[in-house]
Amino acid sequence: MVSYSVLAAVALAAFVIGIFFAKRRRSDTKVIWEAPAQSGPEHEAAIADPEVLSLVNQKQLIAAIKRYRELTGAGLKESKDAVEALQRSLARQ
Repeated sequence: MVSYSVLAAVALAAFVIGIFFAKRRRSDTKVIWEAPAQSGPEHEAAIADPEVLSLVNQKQLIAAIKRYRELTGAGLKESKDAVEALQRSLARQ
């Protein structure tokens, strides 16, 4: 049978560890991972493509990603990041 002092010690240790990690997470800076910006003539042409812009405005991101991939030949991850960055920049305007 587990004694109450051992149980209390484990609970206290878990509480202290929780407090420690909660303080580490609190910060004034917000860290968001961003993929490096795409560049090049294919990227510029793709984000200016009326079909890509229309699809992003209609919130049809999967179709916009497919169209971006057709235009640039980029991979899925790069295309997704580029279309999401385009969506954020259009939302800010």
